[in-house]
Amino acid sequence: MNTIPTYDALIVGGGPAGSTCASILVRCGMDTLLLDRANFPRVKLCAGWFSEPIWDILGISPKEYTCGLWEWNKVHINFRGRKYTIKSHGYFVRRYEFDNFLLKRSNVQTIEGHSVRQIERDSEGYWVIDNQFRARYLIGAGGSHCPVARSLFPKPENLQCGTQEREFKGDLEEIVACRSGEDGEPEILMHDDMKGYSWNVPKGHWLNVGTGTKVAREVLPAWHKARAFFEGNGTSGTIPIASRPMLDKMKGHGYICFNTDHLKSCQANNVFLIGDALGLAQPMTGEGILPAVLSGKLCATAIADGVPETYAKKLRTHPIISDYRIMHAIQTKTKKISKERGLEIKVKSRLLNKLIVTVFAYLFSGKRIPGSRIIAKMRK
Repeated sequence: MNTIPTYDALIVGGGPAGSTCASILVRCGMDTLLLDRANFPRVKLCAGWFSEPIWDILGISPKEYTCGLWEWNKVHINFRGRKYTIKSHGYFVRRYEFDNFLLKRSNVQTIEGHSVRQIERDSEGYWVIDNQFRARYLIGAGGSHCPVARSLFPKPENLQCGTQEREFKGDLEEIVACRSGEDGEPEILMHDDMKGYSWNVPKGHWLNVGTGTKVAREVLPAWHKARAFFEGNGTSGTIPIASRPMLDKMKGHGYICFNTDHLKSCQANNVFLIGDALGLAQPMTGEGILPAVLSGKLCATAIADGVPETYAKKLRTHPIISDYRIMHAIQTKTKKISKERGLEIKVKSRLLNKLIVTVFAYLFSGKRIPGSRIIAKMRK
């Protein structure tokens, strides 16, 4: 007789993906356990940005979110020496609060401070974690370094993106006096080579500042340029002078943006990957919270409905992921053409620069690609 506690499902990782998945499984009456190496609430390196569709996925309205929420309708983008203020829409949260809110809301049995070290499958087909927990279904939601993904699935071939970021508290009056727009409105510095962007986001008396690049090794030089820009070379800028020493303590991490090939590794033998563990961040803007909660919901729904094998199809055909597949195809084709023809993009046209910025602001708001339904049907 097996004496190890046995569950219907075991989730490794308590971020937005894991919490969303757990919430549905628990609500459907499945005995579920969630493990996380951290203790909540915990600091999470992330700008805390997501777009409108997330509320429908979570099944709540913005008014039901009881922690800090910054809704914005304009984005201030700096690109190749010019500033553009464009209508756009989205939300910012503090991940310290948001992740804790989702986890507590899920009502899942949770063990915090547990680092998963061993994953095995027993003779009955159950997954055993560290010889302490046992479950029929195992869900990896542990982010870019998820132990489930690392142990049971092939390593993604595409390079990690790199980030340097920090969220810190400042003086509210000083932040108001120098921020680029209203509270919550993001200031974006698009990198001239279009291989990443930097941000400065005011959240009340908090600031979230950082840089992200497509290639991890390029993030540090990009951050140094961004810091000089946001500080205004020491005389002006949109970061209060008193807060600038906080930028000496930036923290870095890597993550993987969406690649259509990742979808091939989303499930096997009653093991599932969701969120950053699968590498689902939006391929052009890097938005990660939206695809995380979406994948968590689709995975849980498939399991709770008794058809876990449908998760892959649910994910691949969902409108949001279909858009990501189109974006990834465009990126791949563009890189191939540039490599074959030895092209290097050096655009000086103000009109074209404005178009690039407008498209970025459109995608930054999480809107669907125009005509994406028709394109998706053509690609089937």
